Amino acid sequence: MASKTKGAASAAREGAAAAEPANELPAKTCGCTGVRWCTDCRAPERRAAWKLRPPIPTPAFLQERPMGAGRAACGSRVHVFDPGTQRVPDLPGFRGLVVLPDFVTRAETDDLLAEIEAAPFAPAQSGKQKQHFGAKANFRKRRLNAAHFAGLPGYAAALEARLRARWAATTGWPAGLAEALAGYVTTDVFVLRYHARRGSNLDVHVDDTWAYGELILDLSLESDAWMTFLDRDPQDGIDGPFTCVRAALPARSLALLFGPARYAWHHGIASGDIQGRRTSITLRTLAHALRASPEGRVVLEVSERSSWPRP
Repeated sequence: MASKTKGAASAAREGAAAAEPANELPAKTCGCTGVRWCTDCRAPERRAAWKLRPPIPTPAFLQERPMGAGRAACGSRVHVFDPGTQRVPDLPGFRGLVVLPDFVTRAETDDLLAEIEAAPFAPAQSGKQKQHFGAKANFRKRRLNAAHFAGLPGYAAALEARLRARWAATTGWPAGLAEALAGYVTTDVFVLRYHARRGSNLDVHVDDTWAYGELILDLSLESDAWMTFLDRDPQDGIDGPFTCVRAALPARSLALLFGPARYAWHHGIASGDIQGRRTSITLRTLAHALRASPEGRVVLEVSERSSWPRP
Protein backbone atom coordinates (compact mmCIF):
# COMPACT_ATOMS: atom_id res chain seq x y z
CA MET A 1 0.00 0.00 0.00
CA ALA A 2 2.83 2.41 0.90
CA SER A 3 4.52 1.71 -2.43
CA LYS A 4 1.38 2.60 -4.37
CA THR A 5 0.92 5.79 -2.36
CA LYS A 6 4.52 6.85 -3.01
CA GLY A 7 4.11 6.10 -6.70
CA ALA A 8 0.93 8.15 -6.89
CA ALA A 9 2.60 11.12 -5.16
CA SER A 10 5.54 10.91 -7.56
CA ALA A 11 3.20 10.85 -10.55
CA ALA A 12 1.35 13.87 -9.19
CA ARG A 13 4.60 15.83 -8.86
CA GLU A 14 5.62 14.91 -12.39
CA GLY A 15 2.23 16.00 -13.67
CA ALA A 16 2.53 19.35 -11.89
CA ALA A 17 6.01 19.85 -13.33
CA ALA A 18 4.67 19.13 -16.80
CA ALA A 19 1.85 21.63 -16.30
CA GLU A 20 4.27 24.36 -15.16
CA PRO A 21 7.42 24.34 -17.34
CA ALA A 22 10.52 25.60 -15.61
CA ASN A 23 11.13 28.21 -18.32
CA GLU A 24 7.58 29.60 -18.33
CA LEU A 25 7.51 33.40 -18.12
CA PRO A 26 5.71 34.96 -15.16
CA ALA A 27 2.35 36.60 -15.69
CA LYS A 28 2.58 40.20 -16.93
CA THR A 29 2.63 42.51 -13.92
CA CYS A 30 3.10 45.92 -15.55
CA GLY A 31 0.85 48.15 -17.60
CA CYS A 32 3.30 48.71 -20.46
CA THR A 33 2.16 48.42 -24.08
CA GLY A 34 3.75 49.14 -27.45
CA VAL A 35 7.19 50.72 -27.00
CA ARG A 36 6.69 51.56 -23.31
CA TRP A 37 8.96 49.83 -20.81
CA CYS A 38 9.80 49.33 -17.13
CA THR A 39 12.27 47.09 -15.29
CA ASP A 40 9.77 44.20 -15.43
CA CYS A 41 9.60 44.16 -19.23
CA ARG A 42 13.01 45.26 -20.50
CA ALA A 43 14.19 41.71 -21.30
CA PRO A 44 13.72 40.96 -25.04
CA GLU A 45 12.21 37.53 -24.37
CA ARG A 46 9.58 39.03 -22.12
CA ARG A 47 8.74 41.75 -24.62
CA ALA A 48 8.36 39.12 -27.33
CA ALA A 49 6.15 36.93 -25.15
CA TRP A 50 4.00 39.88 -24.10
CA LYS A 51 3.80 41.26 -27.67
CA LEU A 52 5.62 44.49 -26.85
CA ARG A 53 7.68 46.29 -29.46
CA PRO A 54 11.34 47.12 -28.81
CA PRO A 55 11.57 50.25 -26.64
CA ILE A 56 12.72 53.48 -28.22
CA PRO A 57 16.37 53.99 -27.20
CA THR A 58 16.93 56.83 -24.78
CA PRO A 59 19.16 59.53 -26.32
CA ALA A 60 22.67 59.09 -24.97
CA PHE A 61 22.79 62.59 -23.49
CA LEU A 62 19.83 61.65 -21.23
CA GLN A 63 21.42 58.44 -20.00
CA GLU A 64 24.21 60.16 -18.10
CA ARG A 65 23.70 61.21 -14.49
CA PRO A 66 23.71 63.59 -12.78
CA MET A 67 22.19 66.03 -15.25
CA GLY A 68 21.99 69.14 -13.11
CA ALA A 69 24.33 71.29 -15.19
CA GLY A 70 23.91 72.25 -18.83
CA ARG A 71 26.55 71.01 -21.24
CA ALA A 72 27.07 69.91 -24.83
CA ALA A 73 26.82 66.14 -25.32
CA CYS A 74 26.31 63.79 -28.26
CA GLY A 75 25.65 66.65 -30.65
CA SER A 76 22.99 68.13 -28.39
CA ARG A 77 22.97 71.20 -26.21
CA VAL A 78 21.50 70.75 -22.74
CA HIS A 79 20.06 73.93 -21.23
CA VAL A 80 18.86 74.37 -17.66
CA PHE A 81 15.72 76.21 -16.57
CA ASP A 82 16.38 78.81 -13.87
CA PRO A 83 13.52 78.90 -11.33
CA GLY A 84 14.75 82.24 -10.00
CA THR A 85 14.08 84.06 -13.26
CA GLN A 86 11.60 81.49 -14.66
CA ARG A 87 13.69 81.43 -17.84
CA VAL A 88 16.43 79.47 -19.57
CA PRO A 89 19.31 81.98 -19.55
CA ASP A 90 21.09 80.71 -22.67
CA LEU A 91 17.91 79.84 -24.58
CA PRO A 92 15.63 82.89 -24.48
CA GLY A 93 13.29 81.36 -27.06
CA PHE A 94 12.10 78.74 -24.57
CA ARG A 95 8.86 80.02 -23.02
CA GLY A 96 5.77 78.65 -21.33
CA LEU A 97 7.07 77.05 -18.11
CA VAL A 98 6.64 78.32 -14.56
CA VAL A 99 7.81 76.36 -11.51
CA LEU A 100 6.47 77.53 -8.13
CA PRO A 101 8.50 76.04 -5.24
CA ASP A 102 6.89 75.24 -1.89
CA PHE A 103 3.40 75.48 -3.37
CA VAL A 104 2.15 73.27 -0.55
CA THR A 105 3.53 72.78 2.95
CA ARG A 106 4.85 69.53 4.36
CA ALA A 107 1.72 69.16 6.48
CA GLU A 108 -0.48 69.75 3.43
CA THR A 109 1.59 67.18 1.55
CA ASP A 110 0.85 64.60 4.24
CA ASP A 111 -2.87 65.41 4.01
CA LEU A 112 -2.83 65.12 0.21
CA LEU A 113 -1.02 61.79 0.33
CA ALA A 114 -3.46 60.46 2.93
CA GLU A 115 -6.38 61.38 0.67
CA ILE A 116 -4.64 59.82 -2.33
CA GLU A 117 -3.92 56.60 -0.43
CA ALA A 118 -7.63 56.26 0.36
CA ALA A 119 -8.32 55.50 -3.32
CA PRO A 120 -6.94 52.46 -5.20
CA PHE A 121 -4.15 52.68 -7.75
CA ALA A 122 -4.19 50.87 -11.09
CA PRO A 123 -1.15 49.72 -13.10
CA ALA A 124 -0.01 52.33 -15.62
CA GLN A 125 2.45 52.55 -18.48
CA SER A 126 6.22 52.68 -17.96
CA GLY A 127 6.43 51.34 -14.42
CA LYS A 128 3.96 53.77 -12.88
CA GLN A 129 0.69 53.45 -10.97
CA LYS A 130 -2.26 55.74 -11.62
CA GLN A 131 -5.51 57.20 -10.39
CA HIS A 132 -7.68 58.97 -12.95
CA PHE A 133 -10.64 61.25 -12.24
CA GLY A 134 -12.17 62.43 -15.48
CA ALA A 135 -14.05 61.43 -18.58
CA LYS A 136 -12.65 58.58 -20.65
CA ALA A 137 -11.16 59.72 -23.94
CA ASN A 138 -10.54 57.65 -27.04
CA PHE A 139 -7.74 59.69 -28.57
CA ARG A 140 -7.56 57.73 -31.80
CA LYS A 141 -11.28 57.98 -32.56
CA ARG A 142 -11.62 61.35 -30.83
CA ARG A 143 -14.51 60.34 -28.66
CA LEU A 144 -15.26 61.47 -25.13
CA ASN A 145 -17.27 59.29 -22.75
CA ALA A 146 -18.51 61.01 -19.60
CA ALA A 147 -21.03 58.32 -18.63
CA HIS A 148 -19.05 57.18 -15.59
CA PHE A 149 -17.46 60.50 -14.63
CA ALA A 150 -18.43 60.96 -10.97
CA GLY A 151 -16.49 64.13 -10.22
CA LEU A 152 -13.10 65.36 -9.03
CA PRO A 153 -11.34 64.83 -5.70
CA GLY A 154 -11.71 67.76 -3.32
CA TYR A 155 -8.04 68.71 -3.38
CA ALA A 156 -8.29 69.66 -7.08
CA ALA A 157 -10.44 72.68 -6.31
CA ALA A 158 -8.19 73.71 -3.42
CA LEU A 159 -5.07 73.61 -5.60
CA GLU A 160 -6.70 75.61 -8.37
CA ALA A 161 -8.00 78.17 -5.87
CA ARG A 162 -4.51 78.57 -4.37
CA LEU A 163 -3.02 79.17 -7.80
CA ARG A 164 -5.59 81.86 -8.56
CA ALA A 165 -4.93 83.51 -5.20
CA ARG A 166 -1.18 83.45 -5.90
CA TRP A 167 -1.88 84.97 -9.31
CA ALA A 168 -3.92 87.80 -7.81
CA ALA A 169 -1.24 88.61 -5.23
CA THR A 170 1.82 88.46 -7.50
CA THR A 171 3.04 90.55 -10.41
CA GLY A 172 5.50 89.79 -13.19
CA TRP A 173 3.98 86.58 -14.50
CA PRO A 174 5.19 85.52 -17.97
CA ALA A 175 3.34 86.70 -21.05
CA GLY A 176 0.58 84.38 -22.17
CA LEU A 177 -0.16 82.89 -18.77
CA ALA A 178 -3.03 85.29 -18.07
CA GLU A 179 -4.92 84.10 -21.14
CA ALA A 180 -4.20 80.45 -20.37
CA LEU A 181 -5.40 80.78 -16.77
CA ALA A 182 -8.48 82.77 -17.79
CA GLY A 183 -9.66 79.88 -19.95
CA TYR A 184 -8.85 77.22 -17.37
CA VAL A 185 -11.22 75.13 -15.24
CA THR A 186 -10.10 71.80 -13.81
CA THR A 187 -11.94 68.93 -15.50
CA ASP A 188 -9.38 66.12 -15.27
CA VAL A 189 -7.10 64.86 -12.48
CA PHE A 190 -4.35 62.30 -13.02
CA VAL A 191 -2.35 60.98 -10.07
CA LEU A 192 0.84 59.14 -11.06
CA ARG A 193 3.14 57.26 -8.71
CA TYR A 194 6.73 56.62 -9.76
CA HIS A 195 9.13 54.07 -8.24
CA ALA A 196 12.85 54.20 -8.95
CA ARG A 197 13.17 50.43 -8.43
CA ARG A 198 10.67 49.85 -11.24
CA GLY A 199 12.38 52.21 -13.67
CA SER A 200 9.31 54.44 -13.70
CA ASN A 201 9.39 57.10 -16.38
CA LEU A 202 7.15 59.44 -18.33
CA ASP A 203 7.71 59.02 -22.04
CA VAL A 204 8.48 62.19 -23.97
CA HIS A 205 5.21 63.48 -25.42
CA VAL A 206 2.88 66.40 -26.08
CA ASP A 207 -0.41 66.20 -24.17
CA ASP A 208 -3.28 65.55 -26.55
CA THR A 209 -4.56 68.83 -27.98
CA TRP A 210 -7.95 67.47 -29.05
CA ALA A 211 -8.89 66.44 -25.50
CA TYR A 212 -7.07 68.95 -23.30
CA GLY A 213 -6.78 72.72 -23.22
CA GLU A 214 -3.70 74.86 -22.96
CA LEU A 215 -2.77 75.12 -19.28
CA ILE A 216 -1.46 71.99 -17.52
CA LEU A 217 -0.64 71.95 -13.80
CA ASP A 218 1.65 69.36 -12.20
CA LEU A 219 2.24 69.13 -8.45
CA SER A 220 5.30 67.12 -7.31
CA LEU A 221 5.12 65.26 -4.02
CA GLU A 222 7.47 63.06 -1.96
CA SER A 223 10.72 63.37 -3.93
CA ASP A 224 12.49 65.74 -6.30
CA ALA A 225 12.62 65.05 -10.04
CA TRP A 226 13.67 66.62 -13.32
CA MET A 227 11.47 67.27 -16.33
CA THR A 228 13.11 67.13 -19.74
CA PHE A 229 11.90 69.12 -22.75
CA LEU A 230 13.00 68.19 -26.29
CA ASP A 231 12.42 70.17 -29.45
CA ARG A 232 11.28 67.05 -31.31
CA ASP A 233 9.90 63.57 -30.72
CA PRO A 234 12.56 60.88 -30.06
CA GLN A 235 10.39 58.47 -32.08
CA ASP A 236 11.43 60.44 -35.16
CA GLY A 237 14.98 59.20 -34.62
CA ILE A 238 17.65 59.64 -31.93
CA ASP A 239 20.67 60.23 -34.15
CA GLY A 240 20.19 63.87 -35.03
CA PRO A 241 20.87 66.83 -32.74
CA PHE A 242 18.28 67.71 -30.12
CA THR A 243 17.74 70.94 -28.27
CA CYS A 244 17.11 69.94 -24.68
CA VAL A 245 15.87 71.88 -21.65
CA ARG A 246 16.12 70.44 -18.15
CA ALA A 247 13.86 71.78 -15.38
CA ALA A 248 14.13 70.79 -11.72
CA LEU A 249 10.83 69.84 -10.05
CA PRO A 250 11.44 70.02 -6.31
CA ALA A 251 9.10 68.17 -4.00
CA ARG A 252 6.05 70.31 -3.15
CA SER A 253 6.50 72.51 -6.26
CA LEU A 254 3.84 73.24 -8.85
CA ALA A 255 4.81 73.33 -12.54
CA LEU A 256 2.68 75.25 -15.05
CA LEU A 257 2.92 74.39 -18.76
CA PHE A 258 1.37 76.70 -21.34
CA GLY A 259 2.13 78.29 -24.70
CA PRO A 260 5.26 76.98 -26.49
CA ALA A 261 6.29 74.62 -23.66
CA ARG A 262 2.86 73.04 -23.90
CA TYR A 263 2.52 72.83 -27.67
CA ALA A 264 5.91 73.18 -29.38
CA TRP A 265 8.10 71.11 -27.03
CA HIS A 266 7.88 67.44 -26.04
CA HIS A 267 8.23 66.83 -22.32
CA GLY A 268 8.87 63.77 -20.17
CA ILE A 269 10.64 62.40 -17.09
CA ALA A 270 13.54 59.97 -17.56
CA SER A 271 13.80 56.92 -15.31
CA GLY A 272 17.17 58.10 -13.97
CA ASP A 273 15.52 61.29 -12.71
CA ILE A 274 13.33 59.44 -10.20
CA GLN A 275 14.80 58.88 -6.75
CA GLY A 276 12.85 56.63 -4.41
CA ARG A 277 9.13 57.28 -4.78
CA ARG A 278 7.44 60.26 -6.43
CA THR A 279 3.74 61.07 -6.56
CA SER A 280 2.45 63.73 -8.93
CA ILE A 281 -0.98 65.31 -9.30
CA THR A 282 -1.66 66.57 -12.82
CA LEU A 283 -4.62 68.90 -13.37
CA ARG A 284 -5.90 69.55 -16.88
CA THR A 285 -8.81 71.31 -18.53
CA LEU A 286 -11.12 70.26 -21.33
CA ALA A 287 -10.23 71.58 -24.78
CA HIS A 288 -12.39 74.54 -25.80
CA ALA A 289 -13.70 72.76 -28.90
CA LEU A 290 -15.05 69.95 -26.75
CA ARG A 291 -16.81 72.14 -24.21
CA ALA A 292 -19.77 72.78 -26.52
CA SER A 293 -20.31 69.08 -27.24
CA PRO A 294 -22.95 67.13 -25.26
CA GLU A 295 -20.24 65.11 -23.52
CA GLY A 296 -18.21 68.24 -22.82
CA ARG A 297 -21.17 69.94 -21.20
CA VAL A 298 -21.61 66.93 -18.91
CA VAL A 299 -17.93 67.05 -17.95
CA LEU A 300 -18.15 70.76 -17.11
CA GLU A 301 -21.35 70.30 -15.12
CA VAL A 302 -20.00 67.39 -13.08
CA SER A 303 -16.68 69.18 -12.52
CA GLU A 304 -18.45 72.32 -11.31
CA ARG A 305 -20.67 70.31 -9.02
CA SER A 306 -17.67 68.74 -7.28
CA SER A 307 -15.68 71.97 -7.19
CA TRP A 308 -15.58 75.35 -5.55
CA PRO A 309 -18.00 78.08 -6.75
CA ARG A 310 -16.58 80.17 -9.58
CA PRO A 311 -17.76 83.67 -10.47
